[in-house]
Amino acid sequence: MRELATEWRIWVLFIALAVSTLMLNPSYVQGDDGQIQLQTDIEDRLGIEFTGGTRLLLAMDTDATGEEQEELADQVRDVLEVRMQQLGLPDPNVRTVDIGGGNYRLQVEVGVTNQSQIEELISQEGSFAARMPIHVEDEREFTLEETHNFIWENDTVEVEASGEVYSPGDRFTVEEDGPEFVYVNNTEDHANLEVTAYTGEDIQSVDSGQISGSGPYNWEFPTTITSSAAQNVNRIAQNYQVSVGDGGWLIHDNGEYARMGLYVDEQRESGLRMSGVFQQQVLTQSQISGGGETFEEAQQNMENMQAFLQSGSLPVSVQVESVTTLSSALGDDFLRASILAIIGSLIAVGLLVTARYQEPRVAVPMVLTGAAEVYIMMGVWFTTLGTLSLSAIAGIIAAVGTGVDDQIIITDESDREVIQSWTEKMKRAFFVIFTSAASTIGAMTPIIYPGTMSLFLAVAGGGLLMYNFYSRRSNRHFTAIGVFAAVVGSFIFSTGPSGAAMSTIHDFAWTTILGIVIGITITRPAFAKVIEQFDN
Repeated sequence: MRELATEWRIWVLFIALAVSTLMLNPSYVQGDDGQIQLQTDIEDRLGIEFTGGTRLLLAMDTDATGEEQEELADQVRDVLEVRMQQLGLPDPNVRTVDIGGGNYRLQVEVGVTNQSQIEELISQEGSFAARMPIHVEDEREFTLEETHNFIWENDTVEVEASGEVYSPGDRFTVEEDGPEFVYVNNTEDHANLEVTAYTGEDIQSVDSGQISGSGPYNWEFPTTITSSAAQNVNRIAQNYQVSVGDGGWLIHDNGEYARMGLYVDEQRESGLRMSGVFQQQVLTQSQISGGGETFEEAQQNMENMQAFLQSGSLPVSVQVESVTTLSSALGDDFLRASILAIIGSLIAVGLLVTARYQEPRVAVPMVLTGAAEVYIMMGVWFTTLGTLSLSAIAGIIAAVGTGVDDQIIITDESDREVIQSWTEKMKRAFFVIFTSAASTIGAMTPIIYPGTMSLFLAVAGGGLLMYNFYSRRSNRHFTAIGVFAAVVGSFIFSTGPSGAAMSTIHDFAWTTILGIVIGITITRPAFAKVIEQFDN
């Protein structure tokens, strides 16, 4: 024990365990039933299999392929991440999935089971526009950088300077780089046009809001727009009158309020009365408001509007290809079974190793190092980067199994008498361990990157054939391996492996790789030193 206490490999193991403990941040809390429970930060990283929630697979409406589609997928992912974070949805997770053939999908996981809310949030493109109304009765002058005269005749509107004639539903501009006009409809005595004051791209920040009233409820929140958008609002505001004795609102010539319409995906969400202050000053701060019949409806409408403004619009529309929903009750059973599976695997290892070697001094360190690997993975990975899911649990058990294999190799090599030097024994053992680790990591990588790895396999096979040809050797083994790799890699890449299907076991691959890396860098060297002391 004194020798082990001075061994740096043992200290590395203990430091890793201490760091994991700090990252797990264990604490005692009082549960809903009044019982004192142990709580760690890993509970914030549980997957939807344990907490309950919804998983969706999304396809993009685009003809792009390859890198162009991958860039679009990354942009869509960024927008959806901001939306879900803005809404405060629990455990949001969006990832890009390579399904092969230059095609990509998006997998969305969130810890709520309300499918309609999630699908509505995701499927909406989220394009936002704030427009001011224009009434054209026979003729109407409207000034931006220049003054333009609109003439309403025969249910159409003509722009006098250009002679262009527009019908309801048309969109047009009257100045180069000027705002867009929308011809909404006609009434009995005037034509309704709208001019775009600003869009979602002009919004720089969105602040928290408040809800007032007692049914129906009203909500509002402040926003900040760019200076160019604020100047555009100021120019548009000059075309209205200001009411007297009524708060100084912008009004039409007939006395009606000139309400700014707020549109999301061309659907009018609300109309805001505009203060006459916008005529006098260029204001980058403004209020956006709306309402709802119930408090919950008002809150959801406000949060959705904030999310769309904060995230911006999707670069392409998306469609939901599949939906999976898990209840939290089922998640409790999954979590309990997973914990028992990990503990059971460690106990089984201890019993089998004891039966094999008839030596508890070998079995106990083997079980403890296996448990240490699990503990380090929990603290380092699953409290910060990874999500603890069912496939991750399978990866943990697989990592425990590979760890036991390596430790048995070390133990068997330590008993060999053919090689007398302990250093030579460990070199032999760790050569096998590193080779096994490399092959396992190589087997896990195609699960994470199926399309890329199949292409790499084909290229590697072709490279081996070229090497064999140019070196003027007729190595039949190289030729056979090269042909096999090139054919298999090309076939898999051309058929387009289902990365979407493999995405459900990405956590298994990552956890297995992580367990192997922790083993060969921390726990295996420590175990080897323990066995060395026992051997001496």
